[in-house]
Amino acid sequence: MIEKTVFTNEEIIDVMKTNYNIAVDHVEKLNQGSANLYSLNGNKYILKEFQSTYTMREIDNEIAIINHLREDNIPVPEYVKTLNGDYSVIYKGRIVIVQRYIDGYTVKSNTGNFIQMLESAEYLGRIIQSLKTLNLDLPSNDVSTWLSREAMNESIEKLKNLFAKISKTKYPQIAKDLTDKIFMLKYIKDNFAFKDVGELTIMNTHGDYSVLQFIYKEGKIKAILDFASACKMPIVWEVIRSYSYIDKNAKEGKIDIQHFVKYVKTFTKYVPLNSTDLKYMPYIYLVQLLESSFGYKQYIDDDSKKNLLEFAYFRTRLCRNLFENADEIANVLIKEFERCL
Repeated sequence: MIEKTVFTNEEIIDVMKTNYNIAVDHVEKLNQGSANLYSLNGNKYILKEFQSTYTMREIDNEIAIINHLREDNIPVPEYVKTLNGDYSVIYKGRIVIVQRYIDGYTVKSNTGNFIQMLESAEYLGRIIQSLKTLNLDLPSNDVSTWLSREAMNESIEKLKNLFAKISKTKYPQIAKDLTDKIFMLKYIKDNFAFKDVGELTIMNTHGDYSVLQFIYKEGKIKAILDFASACKMPIVWEVIRSYSYIDKNAKEGKIDIQHFVKYVKTFTKYVPLNSTDLKYMPYIYLVQLLESSFGYKQYIDDDSKKNLLEFAYFRTRLCRNLFENADEIANVLIKEFERCL
């Protein structure tokens, strides 16, 4: 969520002159993304003020990743160095970076056509392939912890507590969604052991890869943004999640299995997957979505946040679809790839 900025326009002008020797005569606040963004000098530069939760290590990692990917011809932002040769500045406790403006536009979730969907899969594969040679120890995100009985029990209690806070007559859809999520999570906890998750393919990856991180120009990806969440994790979570956010056929929270197979096949031109990856891909995503109350909690606390509520509705529709079709999705994937395994 966007935090209140620590800057005035005059302070931005001073920081740019002092640290970059760049004269700024125009500052415009941009209303996009989860950080505070400013357009400088009529979109010649973009200043990004990271949230207070980010550490210098995370930002240094992002800069190193961006520079590494650029060497492999992956379209990423170009950061501007300070007079001291650094890529970031700390101002009033916030980390600030400046990048050259990228001419293009952003799009909403689930508006991608078939070609754009496959382009997303290709770039994800290329990014993960490139990051194999990254000389940097990224943090680990062990999603197998999501699949433990302990984690599921904790999430069930969290969802029950949220359900207890609401009026079922005032929030009938939220009440139904929370009830359904609790039921699905209990079923998975009682019926799936996830014994072989240790065989999942774990690699360096973006960590938050989706169409929301793309800048387009003339219908094609011009740049891929925001590598601050980059980590080492089971890559199939990133594959299925990124598909669900771009395909226009998935807009109502329904996985188009044939489209998804094409997405995975395009990705595996660059990075191979094993049978455990294919078996558990839909379940890993399903459990992660079921365990989250994001969107509902924020709306219940502040009913002006209708966009977050719609996002929560979308993710619960995805849960229902995955719950009903996870076996079919996994079986189709395994059958399609069995000749390569």
